[in-house]
Amino acid sequence: MSFSRRQFIKRLVALLPLAALPHNLLAAWPKQAFSARTLEEALAALYGDETPQPSDKIDMKLDKRVESGESIPVTIRTSLNDVQSISLFVAENSPPLAATFYFDPLGIPYIATRLKLAKSGAVTAVIKTNHGLYSQQKEIKIIEGECI
Repeated sequence: MSFSRRQFIKRLVALLPLAALPHNLLAAWPKQAFSARTLEEALAALYGDETPQPSDKIDMKLDKRVESGESIPVTIRTSLNDVQSISLFVAENSPPLAATFYFDPLGIPYIATRLKLAKSGAVTAVIKTNHGLYSQQKEIKIIEGECI
């Protein structure tokens, strides 16, 4: 089967956006924050010298005691306005930054995900808005080999 030059150019032009796709996806990846070894390094890499303020407008749901740290369900919702991103940190994990979710200005600031935990410790949600950084922290205890 032979292609004409016109068919070749049409197919090449159709494939050009696919060639640029991986580069565009990796452009927003915060590499330094995900490679940090401590919670303080990860926060500094992601937010600079800005410090998150504790907020009661963040609703974080997770079990306080779990049998295994393999997969913990976590849901975050907030009534804060102009949410740009929600990041989840697990202080005892290496790296401590577990995930970052970016939101469109018209998006609903809600996430439901699962986290792996190395051991018992704090899970922190940091929400970046146009007005600053806000956080909520919950302790979680892993009970190995026991019934809850």
